Amino acid sequence: MKKTIKLLFVAGLVAILASCGSSPATTTSNDGRPDWVAKMGKKAADVHYEVGYGKMSNYATSQKRAEADARNKIALWLQADVKTVLSTYTQDSGIGESRELIEFMEEVSKQTAEVSLSGAEIEDSWQDPDGGVYVLMMYDINQAAANLDNQLKSYTRNESAAFAEFKAQEAFKRLEASKE
Repeated sequence: MKKTIKLLFVAGLVAILASCGSSPATTTSNDGRPDWVAKMGKKAADVHYEVGYGKMSNYATSQKRAEADARNKIALWLQADVKTVLSTYTQDSGIGESRELIEFMEEVSKQTAEVSLSGAEIEDSWQDPDGGVYVLMMYDINQAAANLDNQLKSYTRNESAAFAEFKAQEAFKRLEASKE
C-alpha cells in the first residue's frame, strides 16, 4: 500500500513538473488568435519567420497546405529570380512628306524561386474556428547563408545563358557599327 501511494505521489509530482516546462508562452490577441497569426509573422535577430495558411477538407491536408505556403514564402524571401525581357524596335523610313515612323516596345517579366530548403522548421500552428490552419515556420538565417555559399560553389554557367550573352554582344556591336 505504501509503495502504491509513493508511486502515485511521484507520478503526480512528475506530471506537475512536466506541465511547468519551459515551452515559450504564446500571447494571444483579443479574439483568441496567437499574436503571430494576427501580425502574420514574428521578428527575431537570427531567424526569419513566415506564416502559411491552408484550408482544405480536413485538418491533415490543411496543415500540409499551410506548410507548403510557408515554405514557398521562405523560398521567395531567399531567392526571387526576376526575368525581364525588354524589346524595342524603331523604323524610320521614307522621304519628305511620305516619311513613316514605326515604334514598338514590349516588356515581359516573370518571377520564380527555386531553392533547396533544408532546416525550415515549424515552430507553432493554430486552427481557426472555420477549420483553416496557420503555421509559423522558422528558418535560421545562418543556415540560409551556408546554403547560398554551397550554391555559389556549385554554380556552373549553362549554354543558354552563354548564348544569350553572345547574342546581346552581337546586337551591341551592330548598334555601335551603325553609329559610324
